[in-house]
Amino acid sequence: MKCFDGVKMNMQNKLIMAGLVLSLSACAGVRDVDHKWCPPEVTAPTVVTERVNLAADALFNFDKASSTDLLPAGKTTLEKLAATLKDGYVQVDKIALVGHTDRLGNDKYNYQLGLRRSETVKAYLQSLGVTAPITTASAGETQPITNCVGVKPTPALKACLQPDRRVAVEITGVRKK
Repeated sequence: MKCFDGVKMNMQNKLIMAGLVLSLSACAGVRDVDHKWCPPEVTAPTVVTERVNLAADALFNFDKASSTDLLPAGKTTLEKLAATLKDGYVQVDKIALVGHTDRLGNDKYNYQLGLRRSETVKAYLQSLGVTAPITTASAGETQPITNCVGVKPTPALKACLQPDRRVAVEITGVRKK
């Protein structure tokens, strides 16, 4: 029998070849035994999506959204987020930012305020060296997380509605182990 570009295989070579094929085929199946001759198993990285809410009142003054309105604590929060993105991930596939507002004010104004906040956060993260693709959007006042009573913008109502004012961050990527 000829095999391997004309090299004749005798019975001993056939047995050796069969043993080699059987040995290597053990690497392809479920392994109960660690075969030293098998190449290491390669597992696909696990892509995760993590969600973080950044309190808008910690990022900006009330009813503000520009980069000049970013509070020192807000800048620190975004710097920590940028460090986590750089140091805590093997790769970041995308980042989605959604600005949210409370229900005080009209719908159109709140939509624009939420959008400006998400765009300001994007610009600041990019200024810190975040290079992953970042999308911005606004939910305005449409996704409240509080159930506050009242319509007059009293200090108590503003405080109650504070959790509604936020920038939601959704990070999709592979975390470092």
